Formats: sequence, structure tokens, C-alpha cells
Amino acid sequence: MTTVDQPVQNPYLVGNFAPVPAERDDPDLEITGAIPPELDGLLLRNGPNPVVMPDPATYHWFLGDGMLHGIELHGGKARYRNRWVRTPIACEQLGEAAPPGQPEVNGIESRANTHVVSHGGRIYALIESSLPTEVLPDLATVGPEDFGGALRSPFTAHPKSDPTTGELVFFGYDFFGPPFLRYHVLGPKGDLRTEEIDIPSPVMMHDFGVTTSHVVWMDLPVVFDMSLVGVQPFPFTWRPDNGARVGVMPRSGSNADVVWIDIDLCYVYHVLNAYEEADGTITMDVVRYPDMFATDVHGPGASVGPTLHRWSIDAARGVVKTKALDDASQEFPRVDDRLVGRPHRYGYAAELTVDERWEAFGGLRKHDVVSGGVERHEVGAGRAAGEPVFAPAAADAGEDHGWVLSVVHDATRGASDVIVVDASDFTAPPVATVHLPRRVPFGFHGSWVPGASLG
Repeated sequence: MTTVDQPVQNPYLVGNFAPVPAERDDPDLEITGAIPPELDGLLLRNGPNPVVMPDPATYHWFLGDGMLHGIELHGGKARYRNRWVRTPIACEQLGEAAPPGQPEVNGIESRANTHVVSHGGRIYALIESSLPTEVLPDLATVGPEDFGGALRSPFTAHPKSDPTTGELVFFGYDFFGPPFLRYHVLGPKGDLRTEEIDIPSPVMMHDFGVTTSHVVWMDLPVVFDMSLVGVQPFPFTWRPDNGARVGVMPRSGSNADVVWIDIDLCYVYHVLNAYEEADGTITMDVVRYPDMFATDVHGPGASVGPTLHRWSIDAARGVVKTKALDDASQEFPRVDDRLVGRPHRYGYAAELTVDERWEAFGGLRKHDVVSGGVERHEVGAGRAAGEPVFAPAAADAGEDHGWVLSVVHDATRGASDVIVVDASDFTAPPVATVHLPRRVPFGFHGSWVPGASLG
């Protein structure tokens, strides 16, 4: 990696936000405790890791080149790999030939740095401005995926796999519409349905809610502003006059069926889960900010930390009721993926300190949304946990029968661990800690891919 001989003043290029300089493959890692024999598969993580050190003045955390980290667990042993996603821009910087395929859909180069998901036996590295990039279980890049030419617009970093129908439900927002929003459903046989959705502005819609019958859009006041291109690193701005609203639409419906409901000004990156009550009300649990991009040009600046809220959405009456579920600052909420769109009892999140910018990660939180209880998993002094990912003990195991996996930065040894926490004994020490040979920089999202899905 090329370095720049100048003082680094960008907080997202130092400490554990700083990029790591090389790819590696470590086949037999040190483990404290014992990996449960049922835990067989691949933990994947994605996040920004610039190939070439950028100018600190113009770098935004959301714009670094995507790097995948894979921790394979099998037979009680663990293996680590990391690889840059071979997007065309990363290949150019690495001096490699770019993979074939349609690399751009709106003139913006893909960084593939936000999420990595598995669907239909394939793995995709995602960023919301571009097409998905297919990768292999060994993290080698296959190339952009457009589903046989059917998809020619951006693909969200937060698609939802329906565990019953086998559909992949997703959307894409477009800076240069209209339309600024498109809804897509990829069927289990590979057929793609697309609907254009009318929204008045190119808002940053990072996630959405999906139930068994409906989707919930979030038209919130973070807006792409062409006049900011070249002026600030990330050309989105907090614009309260845009208003804030949610839109409820049948999964089988179209733009004409959307019911829009105004809500209080806020911003939401991430939805824990959404589902329908017996009376037709939609329950959606979200991590809610009072504002966004108001205090930090290099990252997700907010005036105060985000907290977990429950929205009860009554589309028939045009009402959204809000209830705080936890007043602790937190991010990256996750639910058991088998319950996406269905009623859930438990959810997990990473603690996060926010003081005008994202300052530090902490321990993990487990929410019982039925009892209202919250449990903490303390990771220890000098350690910081990333997004928690739930891995069930078996395909038919109960909601709380499995493990919570998280990549934890250990500042005392300048490296990271993967902790394996018994979900039903959340406050107890990890049943296993996999000691990685290097730092995994603070990033965004990941997935657990069972070994049976890897082929």
C-alpha cells in the first residue's frame, strides 16, 4: 500500500479505522475455549479499506475500497483470509485486470464495501450505489452480477431473503433519477420483477422493512446534493425541509399502492426487523438518529447517539406510534435471519459512542422485546465489538438456540478476535475466542454462511 507523507487528521484513517496493508491466509488459528461442533461454516465481514492511502482531507469512511474478511470454522478449527473485492477501481490500483461484466449503472464506480450476503448458494459483496459483486467462498471475486441483464440500476446493501418463499426482496435508490427508487423481487428461479416508486428527492435510503406481505420505505431527510460534489467528501446533506415519512406497500404491489405516513424528523440506517400483527399493524424496530451528516464531513456525524425504537405503523389510519426500547447508544442491529419478516423475540446490537462523530465501539447488547429486558456482553477493557451475527445451532433450532459471533478489536495486542457467545447465556464469557493474526478494521456488515450452503 502506498502511504502519504503528511499528517493524517481524518479520524477514519487512524486507530482501528486505519486500513490494513496486505492480504493473507492463515490456516490454523489459536483458539481459547472450544468451538461448538455444530458451528460449521464461514463468518464474513466487509468494510472500507483503501488500496492506496487517500488524501485525508477528501476521504469519507463510506468511500474506501471494500475488503472482505473470512473466518472459516470447521471441525473445531479456524482459518482466516482477507481479500480486497476486485472492483474495477480496486483492480486498477492493484495493477490487475478487472473482472468481466457491467461495472457501473449510474456512472459511479463500485467500492463493494458495505455488506456481504449469501443467497441461493451465491455470495455477494454489496454497496448501495452499484450492482452486487459476486465472490467465492475463498473470497476471490467473480465480478458484477446483473441477473442476466435484468438489473441495470443500483442494488441496496440490505436485501432481505425470505426464508419461506426463497425470494430476494431488495431495492435501489438512484442519485440521478427520476425514478429515485426502484423495488425488485428476485424469484427462486431467477426471474426479476421491478417497480418504479415515486419519491420527490434522491434521499439516502440505506435499509427498509420487509414483512411476509408488505415492504416499508423510509423517505428521510438525508439528500444527495449535486452542488456538493467536489466540495465535501460525501455529497449528502441533512435537509429537514425534505420532511420524514414511511411508505407501506404490498410486496405484490406497485407505486400506486404505497400509503405514505409522515413521522417526526429522524434518520435510520438500519432496521432490526419488521413483521405484521394480527390486526394488520406493522411492527418495525429501528436504530434511530435525530439527525445525520450534520456534524462530520468525513463520516456519519450525528448530534447524539442512535437508540433502538419501535415503530407501530397503522397504514389504515395513517398513524405511526414510536416507543423507545433502549436509551443506550447502539448500532448494527441484527435478528436471527430465519425470522426476517416474522415476529421475533430477540435482537442484538453493538454499543457505540457518538460525540458529533462515531467515536468508539464497546460491548454487545441483547434485547428481549417481549419482556423488555436488555442483557450486555462485556468484551473487556481495551476491546471493542463490531456487528453481532447470529448463527443457529441447527436449521430448525429455536430462536435463542445458537451463538452470537462478533469481530472484536483488541487494542492491547493490536489485533482482532472472533468471539463465540452462547445466545442463551449472553452475559457469560465466550465459549470460544478465535485469535486472528491481525487487525480487522472497524467496518460495517457481515453474514454467517453455514457450511452446507457453501457447496
